[in-house]
Amino acid sequence: MAKDAIELVIPEQFKELFQPSQQWRHLIYKGGRASGKSTQVALSRLILGSQKKLRGLCTREFQNSMDDSVKALLADLVSKYDLTDWQVLDKELRNKRTGSEIHFKGLHNNEQTIKSYEGVDWCWVEEAQSVSADSINTLIPTIRKKGSQIIWTYNPLTEHDPVKELVEDRYKDRGTAFILHINSDAIEELLSPETIEEREAMRKDDPDLFAHVWLGQPLTSRTGSVFGSQIARAEQDGRIGSVPYDASAGVYAVFDLGMSDSTAIWWYQMIGREIHMIDYYENSGEELGHYISMLHNKGYNYTTIYLPHDAKQRELQTGKTRVEFFEQNGFHNIEVLRPTNFNLGEDDINLIARPAFSRVWIDRDKCQRGLECLRAYHYEYDEKNKLLKSKPEHDWSSHASSAFIYAMMAATESSEAQQVRVKFKTYTPKAFRKQEQEYF
Repeated sequence: MAKDAIELVIPEQFKELFQPSQQWRHLIYKGGRASGKSTQVALSRLILGSQKKLRGLCTREFQNSMDDSVKALLADLVSKYDLTDWQVLDKELRNKRTGSEIHFKGLHNNEQTIKSYEGVDWCWVEEAQSVSADSINTLIPTIRKKGSQIIWTYNPLTEHDPVKELVEDRYKDRGTAFILHINSDAIEELLSPETIEEREAMRKDDPDLFAHVWLGQPLTSRTGSVFGSQIARAEQDGRIGSVPYDASAGVYAVFDLGMSDSTAIWWYQMIGREIHMIDYYENSGEELGHYISMLHNKGYNYTTIYLPHDAKQRELQTGKTRVEFFEQNGFHNIEVLRPTNFNLGEDDINLIARPAFSRVWIDRDKCQRGLECLRAYHYEYDEKNKLLKSKPEHDWSSHASSAFIYAMMAATESSEAQQVRVKFKTYTPKAFRKQEQEYF
């Protein structure tokens, strides 16, 4: 006995997901909060996978567990629309009738695993504003099956999001990309009263932030960007470009050490009063020894290795501090920085990092990921009180940005501590004075 048909009402703007007018290589949906992007992409993948066998991959920049993926959204839609052909398994979704599969993987530092998915029919990149240029350049040529498609959904963070520059701008004139900017007003009838009330309150109370959150406009200094204006000025001054390593000057390495998340390292040199950011590295899920090896492999002549304030705490597993671990591996020029201060009026962002940025030069290629993080670093929004908090949001951009703030602290406070004022005075030895008196 045939099952009862399921009738779905889909907003017209998302028709290309379900009934494409042509074979798009890229489908790009961007815009503000509550615009239905993720829900409609997820629903379309389930419907199409129920019609024929398709192998799909859901990705994002960071996925430390299945909780970080869109698996829960897909599972909720399976339940909501009673799509009983779909099985929700621990690490994937599988259609019992067509054999379609949906898998989930993070992109960051996962090149080899991603390359193993070259046989997928479609790939969905969620929160694409967070995806690095390296990940994009790895992913696109990997998804190369004939007729395969990549779907990008995002709320823009900056004007220089890699997904905009490397996907949207690159493919929009080639006729292979469908691009739609959609906001919540397009699906007004589907919104809850609470969502509409929240949106309209922000429209009234903070129009600038409203433009970013609800209209999908890039961050500005008024909407919470921490270093947006400083980076724009550095670009204007030509301080972001090729910044070569100077072998005649020492190198400083500055860490933000992650426990269960990312560890970030900036390498910089002091060239006069200029702070030259010459290199950057970030990874997650690696032991501390991995980063020690990275320091050695760079081959730089290190003046000082700077670690965050908690590096002197003893770890339960080893009973050793991270400082001791560095020393045991050949690095004795360790300095532990003081804790960062985020109290308004005394915070290290406004008093140290932002002013020091005028002296900063950044190598665009070697520090590409670090620069992406600095662009995206922003203050957290307090949903309850409808204002920006005093501390930046802890997300994928935080580790690089925290390490950068540490670097500015090290470059300014250490250099100030090392300043020596010299005065000159002529002295006449007492023995000579006595002989002079006797002689005359």
